[in-house]
Amino acid sequence: MSGPDISHAGIELDAICLPCLGGETGSSDTGQIQSDPSDRRVFVNALFKKMMDQNSFLSFYRQVSDLNQILTMKYSSATDIARVILKDMALTTKVLKLVNAPFYRHFSNRGISTISEAMIILGTDEVRLAAAGMKIYEMMSSLGNVAILKQKTLKGLQRSIMARQIVREGEFKEADAIQIAAMLYDLGEYMVALFAPEKYIRIELAMDEHFFSRAKASKSILGLSYSDLGMIVALKLHLPKNIVNDMRPVTDFCVNWEGLIEGDRHRYVCAFVNEMCNIPLDDEGCQDIEQAQLVVEKYNDILNLDMSTSLAIFTNSWDKMIKHEALLNISPSLDLNNAGPGISGVKNQERLNAGLKQLEQNLDKQLSIHEIFTSIVETLFKSFYFTQVCIAIKKNETQMMDARFAKGDRSKEFLKWFSYKIENSQDLFNEAIMDHKDIIITEITRPEYEKKIPAWYRDRLAGDEISSAIAVFPVFVDQKIIAMICVNWNNSLYPMNQRIVDYINNFRSVMVKIFTLHGREPDNLTAYSQ
Repeated sequence: MSGPDISHAGIELDAICLPCLGGETGSSDTGQIQSDPSDRRVFVNALFKKMMDQNSFLSFYRQVSDLNQILTMKYSSATDIARVILKDMALTTKVLKLVNAPFYRHFSNRGISTISEAMIILGTDEVRLAAAGMKIYEMMSSLGNVAILKQKTLKGLQRSIMARQIVREGEFKEADAIQIAAMLYDLGEYMVALFAPEKYIRIELAMDEHFFSRAKASKSILGLSYSDLGMIVALKLHLPKNIVNDMRPVTDFCVNWEGLIEGDRHRYVCAFVNEMCNIPLDDEGCQDIEQAQLVVEKYNDILNLDMSTSLAIFTNSWDKMIKHEALLNISPSLDLNNAGPGISGVKNQERLNAGLKQLEQNLDKQLSIHEIFTSIVETLFKSFYFTQVCIAIKKNETQMMDARFAKGDRSKEFLKWFSYKIENSQDLFNEAIMDHKDIIITEITRPEYEKKIPAWYRDRLAGDEISSAIAVFPVFVDQKIIAMICVNWNNSLYPMNQRIVDYINNFRSVMVKIFTLHGREPDNLTAYSQ
C-alpha cells in the first residue's frame, strides 16, 4: 500500500524546516509565539516548535499516523480496514455505537455487532469514514479542554454531518474526503486558539475594531491567513492531498455547478457549511436568518441549495448531535447552548418559558377560558416565527368551526372569514378532525395540495408569501372535537421541526385541561384578536 500523498498543493513550505525546530532556543522565552506580518515563516516555525514541545500534541501526532492509515485505505480490502480499526478498542466501541444509531441508517433489525458486519451492511467506505471522523473528533476533543476549543470541535463535527448529507443527496463522484475536510476546515484557527491564544485574541480584536474579514485579520497578525495555516498543518501531518485541497477557501462566486471540476465542487461544499455554522446568534440566542439568507444566496447558483433545504440540513445536523450527546461526550450546558446557533425554531425562549409557566399558574387560579386562550395565542405568536396564530372553537348548534382567538398582522380580518363546516371532506381541516391527526403543509400553493386547501382559505391568502405554510392541530376531549389550533408561517425562512410541534402539544394539553375543568363547551366565548 502506498503512503499518503503529501504534495504541497500550492503552499510555500520550503522555508519551514521542522527537523531544526527541536534545537532552536530563545534567550527570552516568554511562552508567547512570535509573529511577523511581513514573514509568515516566523509564526509558522514558532508554532510548530511549541506544538512539538507539548506532550499532548505529540500523542495527537502519533494518532494521526493511525488516522492517515484509515484515510488512505480507500481501495484496501474490508479485512485490512477492519484490522486497522480494531487496533483501537475505544474507537471500535464508538464506531459500533454510531452505526447502530439512526445517525447511520441500516437495515439490520438485530443490530450490528462487529466491524466486519457493519462493512457488509453499510459499505466499507461508509464505515472507514465513520471511523476516521470519530477518530478526528476524539483527537481534537482531547487536545483542547477549554470552552472555545470544545466549541470549535463541535462545529467541526456539525460541518462534517452537513457535508455528508449534501454529498449523499447530490451529484458527487469522489466525495469521501469532503466530510473529513469539512471537519478540519478551521484547523488553522483551532491551532492558533490552542497554542497562541494571545494571537487569537488580537485577531478577534482586529475583526471587531477594523471590521476585517477573518482571513484579513489573521494575515495582519500572523503573516498568513487561518486557511493557509490550516493547510500547512494538514500537510505537515501528512493528511491526504485531496483532503487538503478541499480545505482551500473559495473566492469566485460567479460560477455554476456544471462549470466546476469535482475537486472544486468539494471546496464550495466545505466553504458553504463553514459559513452556515459560523452564522452568529441574535440577542435571543437564535440563528440570524438575514445572514443565513445572504450565505444561501451566495452559494445557491453553485450548489443548488435553497433557503429551506439549507436550513433543514443545518437543523438536521444539530438534531443528530443532540441525539448522540452521550456518545460524543457533549455537555449540553456548555457545548450545545454556546457553540451553535439556535435552530429550535423558537424566536424567544425566555418568553416561551414564562408563558408556559404562567398558563400552569392560571389553571390553578381557575381563570376563564377566554383569559387562558388569549394568553395561549399571545405566547405562541411572540415565542415562535408564526405570522398568524388562531384558535377555532366548535359551535354545537351549527357544527361549524369558527375562529375565536387570533394574533397576527390581519387577525381581525382573519376572525371574520375563518369558519368552516365540520363534515366528511378531503380538505386539511376536516381531514385532521376525521382522522384525529395533525397536518402540516409547508407550501400551500403546490399542485399536490390543491384538494387539501379549500378555496375559501386559498383565496384569502393568495399571494401572501409570508404565510405560505399552514399547520392544524385538532383538540379533542373524550374523543370529541372541541377546538383547533391553526398557525401560519414562512417555511422557507423558518422550517417547522419536531421541537416546535412538541411545544404546540403542550399548549394543546393546557386547552384540554381547561375544557375538562370547566366541564362545558365554550359556545359563548368572546372573540379576541390583536
